[in-house]
Amino acid sequence: MLLTGLISLQACDPNKDLYEKMDAAREPYSENVEYTLMDADYNRFGGFIAQYKAFSDSFPAMDYVPVILASRYVTLDLNSSAMVTFNHFLLHPTWWDAGFGYEFQPKDYAFLGLDNTFTPDNPAWQLIPLWLNREYPGAEEGDEVHIIYNFTEAGETYLNQDNYGYDGEQWELLKTKENLPYIGYELTPEDYEWFGGSVAQFNNFSENNPPENYLPVFLKNKFPNIPIGGEKVLKYRFFNGSQVVNNIDKFVFDGVIWESLPYIVEKTEQYIFGEEGWAFDPTVFLTMDRDDYMYLVSIDPVGQQEFAYDDFAYYYGASAFYRNFDIRIIGRRLDKLSTGEYADPELGEIYENEGPEAVMEEMMRRIKHEGIIYLLQHKYPDAAPQIGGIDVHFYVGFQTFADNWVRRFPEAEYICTAAGDPPQFEMVNFIENTE
Repeated sequence: MLLTGLISLQACDPNKDLYEKMDAAREPYSENVEYTLMDADYNRFGGFIAQYKAFSDSFPAMDYVPVILASRYVTLDLNSSAMVTFNHFLLHPTWWDAGFGYEFQPKDYAFLGLDNTFTPDNPAWQLIPLWLNREYPGAEEGDEVHIIYNFTEAGETYLNQDNYGYDGEQWELLKTKENLPYIGYELTPEDYEWFGGSVAQFNNFSENNPPENYLPVFLKNKFPNIPIGGEKVLKYRFFNGSQVVNNIDKFVFDGVIWESLPYIVEKTEQYIFGEEGWAFDPTVFLTMDRDDYMYLVSIDPVGQQEFAYDDFAYYYGASAFYRNFDIRIIGRRLDKLSTGEYADPELGEIYENEGPEAVMEEMMRRIKHEGIIYLLQHKYPDAAPQIGGIDVHFYVGFQTFADNWVRRFPEAEYICTAAGDPPQFEMVNFIENTE
């Protein structure tokens, strides 16, 4: 009889409907949080991630972080976001692509009649063999030389490396490595001799003679005048227990000692809580700051003209000091030079033929569809239309300063339409905010 009563009481819980209605009426609890992963977070996945306490390109954070967020923030719901900081293991650091060889000097360019750079009209492959004939008159078949040089095209200067081989009669180009991220230094037999002991005997480091015990001292002696923050990429020989391999490490000088950069770096990514739970959000938010405006000043096709300061230029109207775009028509953008001509002739012609409204339209077109796109290409050279199958959007906030002291704070939305060098961007939305 008692058992029957209990069953009946459970089946007729008078509060059940009330609880269900309260749950249905409860607003989703959202919050914006920041979280830095701990060792325990990496350990839960085992394998590579647990071993190195890091993710990598092969084990991307976006595949694992949602699991961590779901367990750590069980009360968060729709519209929540999280900025997550984690370790990322560099499978191929940029310094591995450094160039090693002879760096062309001003006197070398001068010998070839050049002004410190090669160009499409004066290509390296055509001229450097002339220099090699002079520098290596006793070259023998099979000799190779690596040359690092400046190459300028369309106003941009890059560092390239050419490998040349001597076939017994002439020097031939074997390989070109373009746009080097660094110029490295490769240790010579004389350098190994300087270390003494087993390092000098075998011309390499090993587990018994680890490079970290030697190279910081070597760098301090080899490059005594490097400023704080100076960098060097070194290539050296290392015996790994079975063979001698070439290792490449990057070192930074902190003012006292040289430290090698780790292969693990910190990254921060945004995640959002949607209908299917936590997911990686590749959206980029950029509020333009002084360096961003200054970049546009530096690439401005009109320049400063007779303006007294070097942090403003006319075509885009970017002002690094004031951190805005100066779109004053009478007060600035239609300035005239001492000759009486407009500082920005194109804008002056529009003003005289079409009036001030057309001038304003052209100024904003330059900013939205040219300047900011160049800035995005500069800041995000590896941008792609999608990351992990998710479309990437770039929101750029900036300030404009117009006549009558009118300040506005617009936001432009862009998408990356194609990856490349440079990536391509297109504006898809524009909101002219005011304050």
